[in-house]
Amino acid sequence: MRHLHPSANPNVTPQRFKGRPSVSSRSGCVLVALLVAGWVSRVEAAEPTWLPDTVKEVGVRSDSSLHAHQDTTLVPDTTGRMSTPSLVGALDRHLDTLGYRSTKDLHWIDYRYLGGVLESFPGVFVRDQYGEGQYSQATFDGADWRSVAVSENGRPLNNPASGVYNLYDFTTEYADRIEVVTGPRAFLYGLNSTGAAVNLVTKNYNSNKAFTKLNYSEGAYGYSYVDGTFSQNISRKVNVTVGFQHQGTDGRFTNASDDTWNSREKIRYNISHDLNLIFSHYYTSAHTELYGGVDSQSVQSGLAFSNILATVRDVGAYEKRNDHDLDLSLVGTVLGDTSNVSTLTLYYSHALREYRDGARGDVPDSVMADHTSSWTGAQFTQNLDLAFSRFSAGGNVELRQIEGSPNLGRRRNVIGAAWAKEEFDLAERVILAGYARYDRYLHHDYAGYGTDITIRPMEEIQLTGGISSSRRVPNFQELYWSDSTVMRAGTLNAEQHTVVEVGATYSAQRLGSVQLAFFHRHVADPITFSPYSGAGGPFPAISIANGPTLLTSGLSARMFLRLWFIALEGSAEYLVQRSGGQTLSDFPKLSGNGGIYYWGSVLKGKLELKTGFKGRFALSYTGLAFNPEVIAYVPSRGPALGTNSSADFFLIAHLGDAYVHFMWENIANIQYISSPFFPGTERAIRFGISWEFLN
Repeated sequence: MRHLHPSANPNVTPQRFKGRPSVSSRSGCVLVALLVAGWVSRVEAAEPTWLPDTVKEVGVRSDSSLHAHQDTTLVPDTTGRMSTPSLVGALDRHLDTLGYRSTKDLHWIDYRYLGGVLESFPGVFVRDQYGEGQYSQATFDGADWRSVAVSENGRPLNNPASGVYNLYDFTTEYADRIEVVTGPRAFLYGLNSTGAAVNLVTKNYNSNKAFTKLNYSEGAYGYSYVDGTFSQNISRKVNVTVGFQHQGTDGRFTNASDDTWNSREKIRYNISHDLNLIFSHYYTSAHTELYGGVDSQSVQSGLAFSNILATVRDVGAYEKRNDHDLDLSLVGTVLGDTSNVSTLTLYYSHALREYRDGARGDVPDSVMADHTSSWTGAQFTQNLDLAFSRFSAGGNVELRQIEGSPNLGRRRNVIGAAWAKEEFDLAERVILAGYARYDRYLHHDYAGYGTDITIRPMEEIQLTGGISSSRRVPNFQELYWSDSTVMRAGTLNAEQHTVVEVGATYSAQRLGSVQLAFFHRHVADPITFSPYSGAGGPFPAISIANGPTLLTSGLSARMFLRLWFIALEGSAEYLVQRSGGQTLSDFPKLSGNGGIYYWGSVLKGKLELKTGFKGRFALSYTGLAFNPEVIAYVPSRGPALGTNSSADFFLIAHLGDAYVHFMWENIANIQYISSPFFPGTERAIRFGISWEFLN
């Protein structure tokens, strides 16, 4: 779990594991004691009051209420001096509870990084490279990361140089809630969000007393994670929040280490009861070795899972990155209702990526490429909730620059967008929505539009259906990247996406929910990355062109059931892709994850416990190989990966102001590969603690 947290003693030096990990005797005794106490103590039959949002309100939409939720992370200000609208930066203030994970939910999910959180949403498949800092790719209903817009409080994070965002860069401790919008509505919330929009809503603390939170975790091969947060209202109108994070690993294989630091600062000033000024800065400094997985000969010889005998694709590739994200937001309720929020955000991001490859002993780097990019913009959003309708709209103007790159040259372009959504409450149980987006990109105009309907024939059942048409425009990487491993067949056209989705959800307040959805995506002129043999080197060469129509169809399912103190949860997806008369094998036809847990209160409610087993599986598929220099995935020419699966044991305990985490990963030590060719996690132990202090 990425927010597996710190030891209370700051003077303790974390143990650096070599090879297979072992738990220190003190830590092991504490964790075993917690586990034994949980099983032998009397179980409280009453429903726990601490269950997270997606358990207590699973499947329940906020459509029936015109009032926005309060921020889940606020520490109460008993004097009432500070006033900030709730859910500042949310894409949709009335998002279905199945469409986000709150900060309370994150305490009870086992994850290492943002990609692990995204896996808890239906329809998400992660091409995991199983290493901190590596470029693992989250896909949504068969749409890859080129069709996924990642934003923080609604402002874009995707780097214009590559068109993507590294999921390890965001510290989940900073998140108040993590939103995911897929299906027909996805295109509305960002440039090239035709597959999905992922929004990271950050915390706005409000505490008269000093608030401190520490998190620590460690695991095999020198893995460690530490995060610290401090927040306090320093005057009647000003709150200051600062934090830091460090994550690192020695790496299981040669040239797979990572050392990443993040810092974050936020200052919130209440100009008046109805108007807030918020400044924030987020900084990332990373040094990541990019081994590219093991080679195919190691896979065929059975040595791929030996960190000593396996041959990695590249022993010299690495990158150093320095990124800054600065925001200045004016947030107010000028329309006279606290649920009608107006937001104006000025933002600036600067990214430097220094890629090197070829170093062998005394031989210097043969590839030296420094890529500097920036994006500066202004964005305005407004929502207006009335008795029988909900309206939201926004727009932005952005200057995108490639300030220097040997592969992209120098680029400077101004882009703009405007979007709007209207929802009508036609009856108590019927909501009809229409929405549209306009983009001005590289001197061309693009429009998207869609509609959907939600019907509740009875309180426990919700039926949905929608359709949309939108464009995914070629990014700078697809248009301009030039080196010996990349070629283009001609001028690239924008992709045309038509998405249809119908679904049903059954939910019962105390029992849980079951969600089913059928989706179909028709992509005309898809921009394809195909492998070719025209260049040497350890990584796949890429041919970029518009290909034949791509058809993606599938069925996704999500279930959460609670039977007294036993919880069952899981998701699965059946997916088929066809193009040019052939069935593709980029994705497994069937994949899923889930678990069975004890989840309840013991020791007369003093200890809150979630413990059990969880697993994942995927049927055989060929998958995509990765080129770290270009930051691109290409269809693999290697052997099929075969059906793979693994299971973990985990325990999460909440005692007082602390959360303790213990994970026994891949307990059967199953050898599997989920992406060509990155071996899955071997049997290992990971543990940590999270502790809050209100001084």
